[in-house]
Amino acid sequence: AEIRTHYPTELDDEVAVIRQEADLVADVPDHLVEILARFTRQLRESNAVDQRSGVSARFAIAGAETIAAAALHRATAQGEHEAVARPVDLETAVDVLGGKIEFESGEEGRETEVLTHLLRTATAETVRGHFRGIDFGLLVQAIESGAMITTGERVTARDFLTGLPVLGESELYDEVCDRLGATNDGQRAGAIELALEGLYLARKIGKDSDGAETVYG
Repeated sequence: AEIRTHYPTELDDEVAVIRQEADLVADVPDHLVEILARFTRQLRESNAVDQRSGVSARFAIAGAETIAAAALHRATAQGEHEAVARPVDLETAVDVLGGKIEFESGEEGRETEVLTHLLRTATAETVRGHFRGIDFGLLVQAIESGAMITTGERVTARDFLTGLPVLGESELYDEVCDRLGATNDGQRAGAIELALEGLYLARKIGKDSDGAETVYG
């Protein structure tokens, strides 16, 4: 039973194990738990990872706890009322968790590259599952016309939301948030951030990161 629990075969079971076992100090929305679950499963199937040492659900549990801690740190440092994890926190998790993975000997020096690629794949799958059918044309157009959207581990949800381009009468942002059940500022910022990352991964918009800040434009 122990092995079955920590190496779940279904995505939903993986998500359930993370929810059950993770000790979270901040709100970690479902879509981020899903990305971590998918990421863990990608690692389990990757040829770059030494599968003899295995990648258990404990990896994803540690990931959820790491992004919750990052969210709490941001809220405390920036005076946010609600500590909510956002997609931008996932990159922190990769940095922290990378050391827990045993890679195949031929992969030395490529570890970060492998982890980043698999996280992007997991993110793209999650985006496709939740945002199918939404027309992002107006947002892409605004960005093509020069709008730039800044996020980062120190950027508050309120600052992120305030910095979004105005899309006329469009209800695009609300539609994105409704798909993820996002209601407060932190959840809404995270939902729209996920949509932007999805557009970047689909090569619809550009992205520039310097570690502290990420600019979509």
